[in-house]
Amino acid sequence: MVLPSPQLFNPLPQEQEKLWMRYGGGDKKLFVNLVGLSMSAVRLDYCKIDLKFRPELLQAGGFVHGGLLATLMDTACVPAVGSGFTERRAYSTIDAHIQYQSSTKDDDLETVSWVTKRSKTIVFCESIVATASGRTLAKGAFTFKV
Repeated sequence: MVLPSPQLFNPLPQEQEKLWMRYGGGDKKLFVNLVGLSMSAVRLDYCKIDLKFRPELLQAGGFVHGGLLATLMDTACVPAVGSGFTERRAYSTIDAHIQYQSSTKDDDLETVSWVTKRSKTIVFCESIVATASGRTLAKGAFTFKV
C-alpha cells in the first residue's frame, strides 16, 4: 500500500513543526519514549513516524507484537491532531478500530496518520503502519476528544 504523501498536507509554521519533531524524544520518561520511535514528518493534520526493528518488539511467536502496531498508529495520530491547535491543549483517544492485515518478524516500520475530519470537540484520524518496504501490516481509525 502506498502511504499518503506529506505534500498533500499544508506545512506548519516553523516553530510549531520544530516542537512536534521533538515528540517522543527528550529525557522525560514517558511511554512514547519507551517505544523508540523517531519523527519523520509532521504537517497540518499529518504525521509520519519511523521505528527501527529491535528483537524486544517481538511477541512469543516471533512476530512484531500487535499491540506495538496499535501503539504506533495511536501515537502518530497525536501530532496529526495536535498540529491543528496553536496552543497546547489536552486531548485523548476515545475510540480505536484496528484491522491487522499482515505480520513481520524483523522489518523497520513506518506509520502515517492523518486527520479526516475536525469538529469543535471531536477529531477523526486514519492511520497505516507498514514495513519500510511498503507492506501494510495494519490500518486503523481513531477518534479523539478535544
